[in-house]
Amino acid sequence: MKPFRVTLLALGLGQALAATGFAACVQTGASQADRDLWATHGCWREYYLWQSRAYDIGSGEWAGRGYRDACNNRLEYPKHWNAAYLVTYGLVDDYSQSFHATEDYRGVAEAAGSAYHNSFYHLPTDRTDIFGAFNGRFLLNDQLFTSCLLYDPLRPNSNPSSRAGDFMHEGWHAWLGKYGWNNGALNGHRPRQGSCTIMSCDYFYFHGISVFEFGTLYRTDGTAETFHSPNQVQVEFLCDVADQPQAWIPATVRLTAAADANTRAVQRFINGPGYSCGSPRPW
Repeated sequence: MKPFRVTLLALGLGQALAATGFAACVQTGASQADRDLWATHGCWREYYLWQSRAYDIGSGEWAGRGYRDACNNRLEYPKHWNAAYLVTYGLVDDYSQSFHATEDYRGVAEAAGSAYHNSFYHLPTDRTDIFGAFNGRFLLNDQLFTSCLLYDPLRPNSNPSSRAGDFMHEGWHAWLGKYGWNNGALNGHRPRQGSCTIMSCDYFYFHGISVFEFGTLYRTDGTAETFHSPNQVQVEFLCDVADQPQAWIPATVRLTAAADANTRAVQRFINGPGYSCGSPRPW
């Protein structure tokens, strides 16, 4: 399936996603994967001070969620930067095996305008009917939301891998918006069809590992071999975490990454299942 181009992409999410700084998400604890990754850095102050700028974390939106308590890993902002730490340091960047490089995934997730997207900032939302959302705004910085489903400790996707994977998913909606690609009229996806079993369907555009040089994920010639959908970027990132991590990445982080990716591969691709973690990498 070849993607098609439009001159303007408007997701129209607007104020429906806005959340106050006073959290409604459960703040009673952290998942085992969050705790295990946290133990590898022990609340690295220099990192989270850098991350709050790199991901454009606002003190108002994240008030009551750990903005002033960044070492309390029961709260949303510490969990957010814990996931960002995985993006920044967690991958080996094996040219012969990795789908993409750390610089690509950082380009998608971090806030500054670049070849990957226009400027956006990261926001929480208390909604529990979505994992996250992207709001493209005319003449204003765009918005990337992550929801309580990624922060409540008893939710299956409340772990660093899934949270970081959602940075990729929503960040790729920002890429689509920057370059005017239409991935579907259903909030940037397509309705249920083919092998897809939910109402946010994508195509998986299979590509060889050697097609994308490191640092070139943003490039496309408009053909299926050089195009990605949001769910695809998310699955490829999660499988890189599961299959190509740094040796110190905890097993819980790798396993939750694989579980999330493989579930999405079955549920979310029209031409699915998409790639499953642990399978031979396509050449």
